[in-house]
Amino acid sequence: MGTKKNEKIILIDADVLSHFISGGQITLLPHIFPYPIKILDKVYAEISRMPGRKTEVDNLLNFKLIEQIPFPEDQPEIKKEYLHIKKLMFKGDGESACLAVVRYSKDILASSNLKDIASYCKLHQITYLTTMDFLCQAVKKGQLTESDCDDFIQRVLKAGSRLPVKKWEEYGCRELKF
Repeated sequence: MGTKKNEKIILIDADVLSHFISGGQITLLPHIFPYPIKILDKVYAEISRMPGRKTEVDNLLNFKLIEQIPFPEDQPEIKKEYLHIKKLMFKGDGESACLAVVRYSKDILASSNLKDIASYCKLHQITYLTTMDFLCQAVKKGQLTESDCDDFIQRVLKAGSRLPVKKWEEYGCRELKF
């Protein structure tokens, strides 16, 4: 998946993109971690069906801030895993595709559906980032202030999405290892 042999990518799920669009920080997203962000065609299809999301994602793609990649239909083990996750774990299309791909590519998953992904990621030693991990890193790097994060959280909650906290100070950033 990654372009260079050992260059990891972040494979992003629709929920994180959606949070950053609602939170008004979508243009910052590709600059937080030093890895290129890729979106599977299945995730793109999913986000394209969400009202007011497609244009924002298209802008990122057009400005080459993120890249759309095809689901590897030609890799039987990934395809089989994808169908298994979808059928047995009742995950959505995009999420199932992301999980199946990162299981074999050993890339980084960006998804905020912790209750859906955490045990799977632990089982298969998959590194994952949540929306909150992106915020933590952005604060650490000085790209966002704590009040920017409060604003982001409020906007995401107002848009009807879920986050683990209502205020930035309630959140404890986790130690990330890549």
